[in-house]
Amino acid sequence: MKRTFTPRNTKAVFFDMNNTLIDPGASFDSCFLNVLVDFAGRWDDGDGQWEPRHVLETYKTEWNKKKGRLTTPEELEKAKKQCLETALRHYPFQVNEAFTASFFREMRNQMREHAVPFPHARDTVAKLSEHYKIGIITNGRKEHQEKVLGKLSLSAYVAGDRIFASNHGGVRKPNPAIFLAAVRSMSIRASEGVMVGDSWKNDVTGALKSGMNAVWLNRPGGTNQSRRKVGKLEVPVVGGFKELGELFGS
Repeated sequence: MKRTFTPRNTKAVFFDMNNTLIDPGASFDSCFLNVLVDFAGRWDDGDGQWEPRHVLETYKTEWNKKKGRLTTPEELEKAKKQCLETALRHYPFQVNEAFTASFFREMRNQMREHAVPFPHARDTVAKLSEHYKIGIITNGRKEHQEKVLGKLSLSAYVAGDRIFASNHGGVRKPNPAIFLAAVRSMSIRASEGVMVGDSWKNDVTGALKSGMNAVWLNRPGGTNQSRRKVGKLEVPVVGGFKELGELFGS
C-alpha cells in the first residue's frame, strides 16, 4: 500500500535554509554590489562610467567559464582574483592578492546582512505558521541562521529553540538523528513532521529515514514530476513556495 503525504496529520513543518528559504544567487549579487560600492568609495569618474552591476555581471560571466575546472583551494582563490581583475579592468583599482582577500573576506562578513529569500517564502511561512509549528533543520551554524532569520523578519515564526543546527547537535543531515532530535523537541511523532528542502539526499532522504514526511522543493530546471516514489512512499515535488502553499491549502 502506498504511503502518500497529506497535510491532514501534520503538526510541524521544518525548512532547510540555503537554497530552500534563502536564494544564494540573489544573496551573492546583493552582497557583491554593496561591498563593491564600499571598496570603491563611491568612485565615479564624473562621466557616469561607474557601473557596479556591469562589474558584477562581468565577474559572474568570467566565473562561469572557470568554475567547472577548479579542483583545489589554491585554484579557487586564483580564479576569484582573475575574475575580479577582469571585471574591474576599466577602473583604477589594483586587484592584487591583498585586495582580493580583503574583498571576499568583507563579503563573508556581510553575507547575512544581504540574504535574499526566494519569492513568496516569507508569506508562505507566515501562512503555514497559523496552522503548524515551524522549525529549521540545517547543516549551517545556528547563530548565523538566527541572525539571517531575524534579518528576513522570519524570527516571529521560528523561535530560537526551533532551529536545529548540526553545530549544536553534533550530527549533520542526512543523518536521521538530527531529524529525530527536532521532532522530539517539538513534542510530536516523526510522522507528524514534514521536511521541506531542495536537497534530495540531505533533506528528503534523511527525513524519510527518520520516519518524517518530506516535500522536495525542486525549482524550475529540475524534474517535472509532481510526485517521486521512494519504495512505497510518494514524495510531493513542488517548484516554489506558491506551489508549497497550495499543497498545504494555504
